[in-house]
Amino acid sequence: MAKYKSFFAVAFMVVAMSVFVFSGVQAEATVKLTMVETITSPERTALIRGFLDEFEASHPDIKVELVSPPYEGSDQKLNLMLNTNQPVDVFEVRDFFVKGYVNNAKLLDLSKLLPGWDAYDDLLPLSKKVSSIIDDIPYFIPYGFFIKGQFYRKDILEEKGIALPTTMAELVETSKNLTDAEKGSYGFAFRGGSSEVKFTDVFAMSYLDNIDPEVGYMTTDGEPYFDQPEAIQALKDWVTLYKEGSPEDSLNWGWNEQVSGFVSGMTPLLWQDPDTVAICLQRLEGDKKFSVAPMPVGPSGKVYLDYGFAGWGIASYSEHQQEAWELIKFLSSKEVNVAFSKHNGTLPISNAAMDDPYFSSGAYLGWKEMFDNQDKYVFILLPFDKKEYAPFTQAHRNDLQNLLLGKITPEEAAKKWADVWRNVYAE
Repeated sequence: MAKYKSFFAVAFMVVAMSVFVFSGVQAEATVKLTMVETITSPERTALIRGFLDEFEASHPDIKVELVSPPYEGSDQKLNLMLNTNQPVDVFEVRDFFVKGYVNNAKLLDLSKLLPGWDAYDDLLPLSKKVSSIIDDIPYFIPYGFFIKGQFYRKDILEEKGIALPTTMAELVETSKNLTDAEKGSYGFAFRGGSSEVKFTDVFAMSYLDNIDPEVGYMTTDGEPYFDQPEAIQALKDWVTLYKEGSPEDSLNWGWNEQVSGFVSGMTPLLWQDPDTVAICLQRLEGDKKFSVAPMPVGPSGKVYLDYGFAGWGIASYSEHQQEAWELIKFLSSKEVNVAFSKHNGTLPISNAAMDDPYFSSGAYLGWKEMFDNQDKYVFILLPFDKKEYAPFTQAHRNDLQNLLLGKITPEEAAKKWADVWRNVYAE
């Protein structure tokens, strides 16, 4: 009997050791990725976690930990993790910070990984351009874009028998025709408050046909655009649009006031990004009362549009670069990108995603038309990477308000702005 007990004891130990060793092999075979998002919210985090669960189900040898810092300090948290080489494999790359990540050697060059990705050829031209925005090297894959479109109240324009403006000149005249201050009705949801520069620039640059799309605020002749004769005329027309086609208090309007004016019907013409579509759909109970058209073009026959973007990149020091790349490819697939874009209010990154019925019809059709006609709708870079940009935008707002109030002339404002960028690029 003792022999049998001894035999079973040894057999049990052998089996136990085999299970332990096998489990160890399995554990070693499972790769753990750490992914960091920074534009965080509970709803968005839950959506991304759902995508990651799908990814893990199709990649049983990979597990993904999602790090979602509170939004207020998320960028600082990510920077700390990267600068101290804490475990990070995939992280969110935002337009304002991409150059800093590259300068600090924290983003992996994806050049060697792209050739094996079948979906790369289907990316929109803008997606390919943005991925290589620094030194023509692909450091990340964007997941979406913010680009302005012209929102308009179909019901109000139809009721008044007024055609949708397709040029800047028509925008000014249409807004004037829609305006009846005594009745509290106006044409255009003017942006005079925070970030007004992004609206003023769109209008003013459209008067020139030689804006350099790669060098912020400059013409192809190497001169700042602001004090060119065409741009000065544009400023005069911009003032007219405010004074004769917009509410007086839009001098201080930001996003909330613009959207409220549009939804209420006070200002049936609005320039905004695609994330505003969801708000309008909710407040106007569907898209019967509004839609979005391509932006009006200027006398140049063009309109120059800056774009916001964000995407996913791989930490340069990641020990699991191939697995991280598999995750980015998954997140960039049509199915995931469409779902993510719907939630974010961003424009998707590929032709296949843009062909989805949600983005190829209704309110999004205007953006599709702009993507399809990039000789007319020219996507440009603003000099976000210059240290002078942030203080310039603050000064620009003060100057514009003084211009609208008649305290300075268009020529004075234009010279001041041009001098800033002439000095920046001279250095």
